[in-house]
Amino acid sequence: MVVKNLLDIYPSGAGNIEPLTLGEVLDTNLESQKYGLMLSASEGRELIEVRNRVIRNHGRVELSIGVVQSIVNAFCPSPYINQDDYAVTLNELLEIFYFMKNETEDTIGDDELLDIMKDFFNNSCRGSLELLKNREMTGFADKLRRENQARDYALERKSTDD
Repeated sequence: MVVKNLLDIYPSGAGNIEPLTLGEVLDTNLESQKYGLMLSASEGRELIEVRNRVIRNHGRVELSIGVVQSIVNAFCPSPYINQDDYAVTLNELLEIFYFMKNETEDTIGDDELLDIMKDFFNNSCRGSLELLKNREMTGFADKLRRENQARDYALERKSTDD
């Protein structure tokens, strides 16, 4: 078997992987239903498709559904998410999450990134996904990159001075 793209070895509909993952996604309903939010089987399949596409588009490899579960746990208590837009919101949050993992060059752990996203979403963005991605998170990533560059420059100067 010739694999042109390493990510092709994990296709979205590979045999038994999707049903297991769908069950894991639907298991998130146990937590979200406390907040009046539920994913249907078709919304769960769509979420898996979005996740797989986003991972591929951002050149990432994920072997578990853990990020989806973490996003549900972090965001389902939000007063800005309701049943009508729950599935769409989760899809967008997945996109923003993986976008930010790349933008921050993986310098922030998943839980910390989700805490930051949740704080912006619930406070300064008041539930606006557009503001979350295009204002708060991109601004945060720019600031983080500048701080990392300044730190790296200071370390480089220090090592040349020694």
